[in-house]
Amino acid sequence: MKYYIDIGSSRIKTYQREKESLTLIEENAIYFKEYFIEEEGISRKNYRLLMLYMKELVQTYGLKQENCKIYATGIWRKISKEQYEMLRADFRELGLQFNIMSQQEETLYFEKVTQDIYDNQKVLMVNIGEKITELIVCNQGNVVAKQKLPIGITKILNDFPDIQKEKSNTTIEEIEKDILKVIRNENFDFGCDCGIFVVGELKFQKLVKYHLKPNAIFHDGIHEFMLSYQEFARKNKELLEEVKLEHLYLVMPSNKKWMDRAKAGGILAQAIFKKANIESIIPSDLNIIDIET
Repeated sequence: MKYYIDIGSSRIKTYQREKESLTLIEENAIYFKEYFIEEEGISRKNYRLLMLYMKELVQTYGLKQENCKIYATGIWRKISKEQYEMLRADFRELGLQFNIMSQQEETLYFEKVTQDIYDNQKVLMVNIGEKITELIVCNQGNVVAKQKLPIGITKILNDFPDIQKEKSNTTIEEIEKDILKVIRNENFDFGCDCGIFVVGELKFQKLVKYHLKPNAIFHDGIHEFMLSYQEFARKNKELLEEVKLEHLYLVMPSNKKWMDRAKAGGILAQAIFKKANIESIIPSDLNIIDIET
């Protein structure tokens, strides 16, 4: 039995691999961004919560360095050297090794997945972060373009704070116009067959009932669903204009913080797919754990 732990900016996900089957067996929400100080690290409270939870996992599943790999991403790249060394020491006491995956390493993993699984289609993969958005274009198994856009979730939430309200005074057209203005000088003439939207989007789109249909573009045994750009945009508009944030919390009570960024992330992806002339969208839950294993 092998275990993989993905420690992100707000979630800890534990996976179990048995033969060829990879299963998410636990998910715990700790909002590490709360009281985070850049170049210092996470708060004492969140540090304590992390270590208590890791001790529980070790006891429950018999984790040790030989059967468990740990990946920390996102906000963990900004902690101080002192806190990093402290974490490494505390994890060693638990018999584990704490690893922080660099942005370059994470990008390489996503490049690998575009090369390996899309039936030689030309694919645009969109990975939206807090401050930047990464694009990877793969054509017939080869990465042909990579691009970093100077916009992420944070800018949208800062510029349009009422986006979380049920009756927002801001229209989706205004937000989209603002996004397109930021990326107006970017070349999106990729000519892709479809767009892949990661990470965690499939789970979200199922929960809030986007109009998904069977994936008719490629068959990789992983990405079973797709939807049209028009359906994607229609649902994003509905979420902005009619759905309270409290309702989204009820849909995913285990990770409310992820829902805080859901509306903004969907609209940002929509603007990117519009500029890139993408007609078919594949929502994906792929992350570094799937790619590594």
